[in-house]
Amino acid sequence: ATKDGFHSENEDDLATGYVYIAGGNFTINSEDDGIQGTTITEIDGGTFDINAVEGIEGTYVQINDGTIKIYATDDGINASEKATNYDVQIEINGGNLDITMAEGDTDALDANGTLTINGGNINITAQFAFDFDLTASLNGGTVIVNGTQVTSITNSMMEGGGGPGGFGGPQY
Repeated sequence: ATKDGFHSENEDDLATGYVYIAGGNFTINSEDDGIQGTTITEIDGGTFDINAVEGIEGTYVQINDGTIKIYATDDGINASEKATNYDVQIEINGGNLDITMAEGDTDALDANGTLTINGGNINITAQFAFDFDLTASLNGGTVIVNGTQVTSITNSMMEGGGGPGGFGGPQY
């Protein structure tokens, strides 16, 4: 797609503008967002192969199940304030996620609010794995960053301000 692969937007009625996917097989190649919902982006199942600038985006992104493979050049999964009536959050409760990021100022999981991982199997290959503005918690699941299992989430990008200049090597 020359813009977003899946896109739902409604600025007049903030109770709409959401994306809900319960299953299916999807290959998404996009020059912007693979999947983007103004309010909630929720994935309860399916198989996804996403190649995009930002893989999955919404104000509140919730992943409960599915097999999701993302290659992104900006953010793998991004929660940013697009609607004011929802918390800005990434919540991962299950599923199998494989996120590979391009080099540069990129984030695998970028929450301009809260990042919560309660379950799932998450494999991240990235210079910067986590970027969150408020809090982050790892309550369950298995998270692998650049081949190493992590037991806590460390902010790679303090205050969301971008990567440190001149520092080589992965941070997680």
